[in-house]
Amino acid sequence: MMKWYFSKDGDISGPLGLEESNKFIAKHENLYAWHPSYAQWLPVDCIDEFDTEISIPKPPQAIPTELFENFINEEREMLNTMSRIESTLANTVTSLSELDIDSYISKSKHLNEEVRTTLRNIEQQFEALQKNIADV
Repeated sequence: MMKWYFSKDGDISGPLGLEESNKFIAKHENLYAWHPSYAQWLPVDCIDEFDTEISIPKPPQAIPTELFENFINEEREMLNTMSRIESTLANTVTSLSELDIDSYISKSKHLNEEVRTTLRNIEQQFEALQKNIADV
């Protein structure tokens, strides 16, 4: 005859035969059972040998109205913020697309050439002044 051991919150009871085990299970909830042929303790609901009824869990409680309203308000705020960000990004893209970047590149190249020419002229004048000073 199989002998069973039971555990509830760390307190171990047994060994009990099958009939005694069923009576013990009927008096106690949330038990784990073990038999030497098992590698580990199992909830009694998972062991076919016992006459246990599977208890149907309680349905979840309704979400409190206040919590639900807070969630909805936060969601609205987030959607408004995202809308503002999207609008800002759209305006930025439009502004960037209106820029004539090729024109600015051309102008900067032209200005760079003017600066180089001016620097060459200054260097030539400086050399001429140095030569005149050396001659004096």
